[in-house]
Amino acid sequence: MRALWVAGLLSAWALLAPAGQVELVFFGSATCPDCYLMKEFLAELVRDYPSLKVVEYEVTFHPENWRLMVTLARAYGLTREAVPMVFVGELGISGVGRAVELRIREEVERCLARGCPSPLARLPEKRARVLSPLELALILGAAVVLLLFLLR
Repeated sequence: MRALWVAGLLSAWALLAPAGQVELVFFGSATCPDCYLMKEFLAELVRDYPSLKVVEYEVTFHPENWRLMVTLARAYGLTREAVPMVFVGELGISGVGRAVELRIREEVERCLARGCPSPLARLPEKRARVLSPLELALILGAAVVLLLFLLR
């Protein structure tokens, strides 16, 4: 029930966003050097386009944000879950580099000219049921400790 309420609020907000405002969703990791490069680019983009709003999610230490990223990636038709990942308008993209930056900038400009809903408006009611890398590491670590205990 709570998920439906949150999804409803996000959809309503996306429809009521001020004209000319563009929302970009960025998923990154505190341990990812490429994510810092993307953050620098996004900061530059915000300086160039003051009506751009960047919504940032850290995925390494927040498994729910990882599931949000995977769910949104699937809604955009992406099959590779890797950070940095950016969603804006019709574009969902991961990685860094000039080609990625150009595609993001072009989509921001398109959205500023024509309007685009928040990428979060694409979220389905149910999030992806996946484990985050942190959860997988914890499970693997617990399994190793249990195995070592049993082999003693």
